Amino acid sequence: MNVAWTAISYSESISVYRALILFRRMIGWDGNMFTRVLFPTDFSEHARRAQDCIGQLPGIHEVILLHVAETEKSGRERWVEGAIEKKVMRSLNEEKTLLEKTGLVVKVRIEPPRGRSVGQAIVDVAAEEEATVIVMSARGKNLIRGLLLGSVSSHILRHAPIPLLIMRYKVIESLSGVVYQKFCPMILSRVLCPTDFSTFSDQAVRTASNIPGIGSIVLLHVISRGETKEEILENEALAIKNLEESRDSLEKRGIQATTIVRRGSPPHEINHVAEEEDVSLICMSSYGRGWFEDLLVGSTCVEVAKNTMRPILILR
Repeated sequence: MNVAWTAISYSESISVYRALILFRRMIGWDGNMFTRVLFPTDFSEHARRAQDCIGQLPGIHEVILLHVAETEKSGRERWVEGAIEKKVMRSLNEEKTLLEKTGLVVKVRIEPPRGRSVGQAIVDVAAEEEATVIVMSARGKNLIRGLLLGSVSSHILRHAPIPLLIMRYKVIESLSGVVYQKFCPMILSRVLCPTDFSTFSDQAVRTASNIPGIGSIVLLHVISRGETKEEILENEALAIKNLEESRDSLEKRGIQATTIVRRGSPPHEINHVAEEEDVSLICMSSYGRGWFEDLLVGSTCVEVAKNTMRPILILR
């Protein structure tokens, strides 16, 4: 019997998934990115706080709760392996029950590392499950003071082909100790969209403006180039003109928008404006030109994500 299709390898299936994501982006796909959320958890307090926000994301329908084992099972006694897996599954099912009470469809999954880093395992599961976005906490169990983005989040930021929402919290010192104030009840109330006027960053602004429940948008351009004062002033005038056009387009759709032009280092200015304007979310593209042209290996987006104190949504 002739077979109309041939089996493809795991790596090939990942490549096909990435190609589909790229195709959707090229044709301007603006579907609801929160339809099918992949939420990796290590059961830390940071992860639990991020999970509490999932049900408040607009248009969310399904959640995949994922835990990646940190070591291979083969190196442990069978009864120990079974006990640990049962404990992890029990924790996942408890969190599943809590999310299901909010009306969500929830799937749980334990993923062995199979020689991969935890970050790469999460990226692979996102492809297998056809997730539309990855939502995670900025830090897990390995809390390092001064490092706001862990190695797992950093890997996913660089390698995932779908949007990534990294949750953060206002840390408030009080007489009773440290208090974490969630952004999630107002995460779309005031969104900062940095732009370098590339096609990708323009698409990021459009995508942000199409998210249900969006409040106001702060459009930011940072001038980081210019050999002479005249050239800098010329770039500034052009940036103001372009931002005003974008603002007018948003306001015609009933979205309040403000514009800001700054000079200096883009990562520093983006995070400075985020704090100054007290935004609830930073939304930016992982591709572009100028500031963003190096993003797959680092540059502006990674630096912003590493140092910001605000939730950040990275669009692909």
